[in-house]
Amino acid sequence: PGAALANGGLATSAEIEAAILANDIVFDGIGWERHEPGGRILSRSNEAPDGRTSVGEWRVENDLRCVRWTREMDWACYGVVIEGDMLRFIDGMGNTSTGRLVPR
Repeated sequence: PGAALANGGLATSAEIEAAILANDIVFDGIGWERHEPGGRILSRSNEAPDGRTSVGEWRVENDLRCVRWTREMDWACYGVVIEGDMLRFIDGMGNTSTGRLVPR
């Protein structure tokens, strides 16, 4: 956490990429995300019809994790805080989503 704390608590681009490429993110009671090399993201919500997995794109830029679920969508970017096995995404309005990093 030392390097992340030096940046106001937010992780750097390198820290974000290292964490999300080595781990799945599990949102307890909600679902999970997997970031694959090359920019593909898989996500499954517990509320998804028929247990379907959504596929989108991800990238990291300017110390933000960005995602979009279709090419027609704008990128949604989030600051990231990593503390141990906990990861928190923070949107531009300060809303947070907290998950656990689970090694693959």
